[in-house]
Amino acid sequence: MVMTKLSIHIRFLILSMTILFSACSFPSPVQVKEEVYASVKFRADSTFKIVQFTDIHWNNDSAESCALSAANLRNAIDSEKPDLVVFTGDIVTGPSEAGWTAVTSIITEAGIPFAVTLGNHDDEADWSRNQIFDFLESVPGFLGNKGPEEVYGVGNYILQLKSNTSDETKAILWFLDSNAYCEDKSISDYGWIRFDQIAWYRQKSADLTAQNGGIPYPALAFFHIPLPEYDEVIGQEGTIGLAEERVCSPQINTGMLAAFIEMGDVMCTFVGHDHDNNYIGVHKGIALAYGQSSGYETYGNIGRGARVILLNEYQRGFSTWIRNMEGIILEYKF
Repeated sequence: MVMTKLSIHIRFLILSMTILFSACSFPSPVQVKEEVYASVKFRADSTFKIVQFTDIHWNNDSAESCALSAANLRNAIDSEKPDLVVFTGDIVTGPSEAGWTAVTSIITEAGIPFAVTLGNHDDEADWSRNQIFDFLESVPGFLGNKGPEEVYGVGNYILQLKSNTSDETKAILWFLDSNAYCEDKSISDYGWIRFDQIAWYRQKSADLTAQNGGIPYPALAFFHIPLPEYDEVIGQEGTIGLAEERVCSPQINTGMLAAFIEMGDVMCTFVGHDHDNNYIGVHKGIALAYGQSSGYETYGNIGRGARVILLNEYQRGFSTWIRNMEGIILEYKF
């Protein structure tokens, strides 16, 4: 086939236009949104106090239990005057909007920032986990977020604790969704922290450590369902508190504790879930702590209260105790 100069020119023009339109028809690479970390500051005296509430099981249809639970929350807040409140799951089990509005209003009225990680019962009413966080993100003082969309669960995020005198990060608080149930009961009753959540934690922890010149920040981790290793500290020397029911952990171990050990930042994990346990002990160098069941619309024979955690800006460690209506019990220093 003999091609004239004109036909060659036309073919070249068509090819150029095809390339141009092809380039315009494909979107440019998606820019990954950088995660923004909320932060709070240590006090002028270099301390930071957290009150952990867990397993409130608030049900607006039960006025008596709501009144007792509210009194417990207010007693802990008024007595301890915390810098942050952390809810570790199974907070609202009744009508969702009324329940979450009632519980969070107790905290917002006190003017205290708060964070939330969900339990296995929180999405059993009329709101999903996403809907709960949609509501929470509209509440003044809430410092959490849903976390990365590509990571399993809702509510995987961190808070930075910064120096009182500068913008320097001094400690990290981790929040993880320990999920709810396993569909296959031959594997496990309860859900577990998934591999991609652990990968997200490891990557973020490594980034933060690099940011700190290769030194891991002192850190605490909060989630609802205990790790299987919680069973290991019962009866061990140094463990204090009550263990009045079995550890209802998942029957599968995905290595969350191993990740904490390898990354070297998390000093202690704080959970709920088992209402008749409030002990704390150390396993493989990491403290494993239960909160104190905080609500009256559920089972429990060891009383109600809250766990209190005290950090110091210049010390790697923490102090903790249980605050109930009668006072302070089970003081512990790590």
